[in-house]
Amino acid sequence: MYIIQTLVNVLPDPEKPICLNVKYDKSPSFPAGGTFPDFMVSVLSEDDTIIKNINPARISMKMWEAQSGRVTTFSCSKVKDDKEDGFFYFRDKVVPERVGTYMIQFTFAMDKTNMLNSEQIIIEVVPNDPVRLLPDSLPATPAVSNVRAQTSRTLVKDLYLHLMDEYNNHTGLDLVGKIIAKIKSPNEDFEIPQFQGKVNTVEFPLENGSAEINLVLAEDSPGRDSTEYILVFEPHLPALKKPLEPYCLSFMFYNDSKKQQLMATLTREKDQLSKSIDLYRKMFDTTNQLVAEMKCQVKEAETREAVLKNELKKHQIELPQTNTLQYVDSLLKKKMLEQEGVMKQPRRTCTLPNYPKGNQDILGKIAHLAQIEDNEAAKVISWHLASDMDCVVTLTTETARSIFDETQGRQQVLPLDSIYKKTLPDWSRPLPHLRNGRTLFRPIGNPVFARDLLTFPDNIEHCQTVFGMLLGDTIIIDNLDAANHYRKEVVKITHCPTLLTREGDRIRSNGKFGGLQNKAPPMDKLRGMVFGAPMPKLYSTISVQIDLLQQYRAAVIKFDSVNKDLDLHLQSLNTPEMQKRKQELAEQEKSLKLVKQKLGMTPALSDKGAESLLQPIILDISDTPIPPKRMRRDTVKKLYR
Repeated sequence: MYIIQTLVNVLPDPEKPICLNVKYDKSPSFPAGGTFPDFMVSVLSEDDTIIKNINPARISMKMWEAQSGRVTTFSCSKVKDDKEDGFFYFRDKVVPERVGTYMIQFTFAMDKTNMLNSEQIIIEVVPNDPVRLLPDSLPATPAVSNVRAQTSRTLVKDLYLHLMDEYNNHTGLDLVGKIIAKIKSPNEDFEIPQFQGKVNTVEFPLENGSAEINLVLAEDSPGRDSTEYILVFEPHLPALKKPLEPYCLSFMFYNDSKKQQLMATLTREKDQLSKSIDLYRKMFDTTNQLVAEMKCQVKEAETREAVLKNELKKHQIELPQTNTLQYVDSLLKKKMLEQEGVMKQPRRTCTLPNYPKGNQDILGKIAHLAQIEDNEAAKVISWHLASDMDCVVTLTTETARSIFDETQGRQQVLPLDSIYKKTLPDWSRPLPHLRNGRTLFRPIGNPVFARDLLTFPDNIEHCQTVFGMLLGDTIIIDNLDAANHYRKEVVKITHCPTLLTREGDRIRSNGKFGGLQNKAPPMDKLRGMVFGAPMPKLYSTISVQIDLLQQYRAAVIKFDSVNKDLDLHLQSLNTPEMQKRKQELAEQEKSLKLVKQKLGMTPALSDKGAESLLQPIILDISDTPIPPKRMRRDTVKKLYR
């Protein structure tokens, strides 16, 4: 009995995605509200090459906070250069406003159910630069007098002020400085109360971005009875070039302790009303901002639908006024069948086996790098390059050498890093009979550079280097008579390159023609070593139409959805519950005004502090302005924070 063992070499699939490669600048920190560095994402196949021709909509970036787990999804940015095929960029994405640990992960939708995820990127969002001074929580309005009892003279006790960034994150932990407290009067003619010790200012050390504040008025301090004053806390930080906003706290001053106790009760009532009114206002402001955002979404969806409809018209597709979705679905099915039919049509293909792309440095065999639409041109150019068609092109000499060793020297290789590029032809150079925009003689036979008949499915820049070297300025022309006429005229003014005719003849650059070595055989004699034909132009036309129809269908559904959401939200604004809240707010504002009158608060300060509270509550929804994009982004963040 004999046992036969067969070794099967399974080659990696260059079209099967196995992982996502993510590159970004890992050196910078991530301050709250800043901008992330650009993320560059590519999809790698089994043979470790980058897969191209992927719809950017299938690549997304997901980010979530480690604690909350709430996910935010971003789409990739537009490609700036066609040479970046295969790379997907996520540019100008905004860092979250809240400090904490976040996860970022990139996702490739392989199909409707299967997703390919990148490794998770863990980032720490740190506080931004300090801009203001704030307490842990808003303190009550102090009501003090200048009597002997210290409790009646205490302005603030155990008040902690912190350096905060623009997004109210505690910051400046590495800063050292001081806070200077002083009292301001709303009127220059009023006496200014003094702190304990009969001083006008008190300094407090600020360390690790925080300071503890305790302030007491001086006994028998000057000051006008029943007057509102302002405590001003000014931060002084030598390390900062720009001064920070001070924190201000209003307080009421009385000369009578009994009156002070009564007014303290009224002050607490004022503070409670102010907080309640502020909550109502925030709720109504949020409602108005949400309406503005939803209106903007409707406007954007409507514009998107109109733009796509106009694009479809340019591609000879007219849409009916009614039953649009049904018509689009029907037309999509029809176009997909047409596309499938075009794909199945027979076309010229290169049957020469390509070399396995084991790594990214292997571009493939020359026969597979280019395509030619015209059959006669494909035949004569393939024959002209017959000795090079089987050659494997690599990016580096090292890779070429490894292929040479693996095949014991039987495989031709061409490393691009060994090509002297200064002598390569300029692809924008005109034909020899044209100079400075003038025609030196009238050619016959439709001459054209052979290189201009090539199309490159991938690696355009590298392929231009390869075929620029192999073809040079070789020209394709109709027949031998036209070629001889062209050469005879060209040599009068300059050197004439090799001429190939569509009938299969060749006139070398030295003028020699004729003989079997200068005559291309029939196509079937080339044994499949011929450049393939690209997809018919009809295929590209149908593909564009299908893509536009799919985009239009999604735009119509989106427009209908956001319109319905807006209508439902506008209806909710007129419910009895919402009307009741508006009435409650109006009543509380009226009560606040009466309490302030009883307190005898200084009109100038009182009006300034309550100015925003006494304005109309709800904007007319129909006139709600559409905010700019940056404002809308911030609005949405606040709504869902």
